[in-house]
Amino acid sequence: MTFNTLHKINKVFYFTTLALYLLVYFGMMFQIIMGIVQLIIGFTLLVRRDELSKSKKTKLIIYWILVIAVFLLIVINFKLKYVAGSLFCFFILPMAIATYFYFFTANINSESFLQAEWQNLAIFNYEVDSEVLEKYLPAGTEIDIWDNKCYVSLVGFMFKNTKVQGVKVPFHINFEEVNLRFYVKRFENGEWKRGVVFIKEIVPKSAITFIANTLYQEHYETQKMRHEIIENENTNTFIYQWKSDNKWNTIELETRNNLSEIEIDSEAEFITEHYFGYTKIDDETTFEYEVQHPRWEQFEVLNHNVDINFSETYGTDFEFLQNKKPTSVFLAKGSQITVQNKRKLQIIPVLEETYQSI
Repeated sequence: MTFNTLHKINKVFYFTTLALYLLVYFGMMFQIIMGIVQLIIGFTLLVRRDELSKSKKTKLIIYWILVIAVFLLIVINFKLKYVAGSLFCFFILPMAIATYFYFFTANINSESFLQAEWQNLAIFNYEVDSEVLEKYLPAGTEIDIWDNKCYVSLVGFMFKNTKVQGVKVPFHINFEEVNLRFYVKRFENGEWKRGVVFIKEIVPKSAITFIANTLYQEHYETQKMRHEIIENENTNTFIYQWKSDNKWNTIELETRNNLSEIEIDSEAEFITEHYFGYTKIDDETTFEYEVQHPRWEQFEVLNHNVDINFSETYGTDFEFLQNKKPTSVFLAKGSQITVQNKRKLQIIPVLEETYQSI
């Protein structure tokens, strides 16, 4: 039996239990059946643990530690006849463990913490003085330039079919994002890693902002957002908007509707072919993660419009972009993406800069 099949079985029993909890009593009774099924699946995974990655083995061990701990609590509660704690020990804690186990099996075949489709990326690129970005530069990275130019990019796009830890979260599957980013590189193991740093990422969902900022130290902000795609016979128009201070900010592109390859060594390749993300935590700590996706295609841009308040949205450091025209504008079609291998980099200052990954 494959790991995916085990997860599907787990999924059926988990969501059946949640549904039956609408009837309270039946949910409590079916939770016992679900618990037994999860124990069987957990034991099966324990037997086949050699097929799991190191991180998955650790999560499986945590599951069994939690199971044993709750079992002991139930025994103690039963012996002491502590009625007030029965609901907590018999139902709330086991359901919390069941939820943990559901997320574990959902992502058992992947090390990614995020899977999605990035679609219709409207990319506005501005040439800037690199000194503007120095205070945002994560430890262990340096500014990446193309043709002696330093860029920041304003990017609007769609998240589609989003999964976090292998699970689609209701009402958080499809949504807009607009971000301001710049480009960096980091030397490791004899080669350069090319990545991006986000100044700010705007999304319409508060839960996304809370999780990203709390768990991953990102720079998300929640705003009311909307988008529109206008399809004509020979052209398409892509519009992304977000509301700030009771005003709608707008970025808009009109393109031809035929796709073309992104040329090797081109400016468009430089902008789109960065496969790592870096987040500045403090002067010595950086988060790194890898973004995997195939090479993208692009639409030819015919017209564009930027109508946003840069100072209001991105602060006084980027107020100068208000009256600056983009150096270039692209519309990348996008693709499926996975975000994985997130790790903390502790940059130890010595005579020569040394990187230690923890």
